[in-house]
Amino acid sequence: MINKCECWFVRGVAVMVGKYVILIVATLLLTGCGFLSLGQPNLASDDPAQKIPAIKSAAHHHESSAIPLLIKALSSQDSAIRFYAIYALHKITGHEFGYVYYASGARRRVAIARWKKWLAAQHLTHIHMPVAKTKPAAPTSAIPRGPS
Repeated sequence: MINKCECWFVRGVAVMVGKYVILIVATLLLTGCGFLSLGQPNLASDDPAQKIPAIKSAAHHHESSAIPLLIKALSSQDSAIRFYAIYALHKITGHEFGYVYYASGARRRVAIARWKKWLAAQHLTHIHMPVAKTKPAAPTSAIPRGPS
């Protein structure tokens, strides 16, 4: 049989626990659970929880500006990051250059070297082949004629 002291103690503990639960829930609601968030997608992050959503977004939007960071991600220790990086690169460029995300480190390095060579060629093309800016020809009606 429970005596009166034990009963009051159990009730007091229950009330205290209830107050802490309410305090925690209120804190989460007021702060928007900010400390539980995974952070913003960030292609430069080392955290897969931030990097993978950024890689998926780059693939979805065909962001060619992300290609250098995607090539860098091919060297990640995290196989999921490597998987999504080659997926994005293939979707953006149409190339794979023999890269297999689960291959040995040596095989991946060879394929990454191909990616880097391709990237360098893309940059050289943009530097050495500027778009020529020409002035449109003047309409013939605008050409002044001498006295008739």
